[in-house]
Amino acid sequence: MFSLRSLLVRKEGVDLPKTLKIDITDKIIGKFKDGHMELYSSKYLIGKFYFKDLKQSFQLADGYVEEDGRFYLLVNLQHEQSNARL
Repeated sequence: MFSLRSLLVRKEGVDLPKTLKIDITDKIIGKFKDGHMELYSSKYLIGKFYFKDLKQSFQLADGYVEEDGRFYLLVNLQHEQSNARL
């Protein structure tokens, strides 16, 4: 496991990004429930995956995104504490 502090080594004259995007795809667990799949990261529900008539849609909690079949946790680096969970 890594810590955010170890990722944020500041160098002179280098601007840090305002948001860190962490790939959590391999940590996602899906559980079928009532016509959709609930998506969990650790033990926390982060979203739902709906699949009906070959159409797919995601409903994700704030701070999570899906891009090209991968799931990411977005961490706002401008705040000292984040409510998102890995």
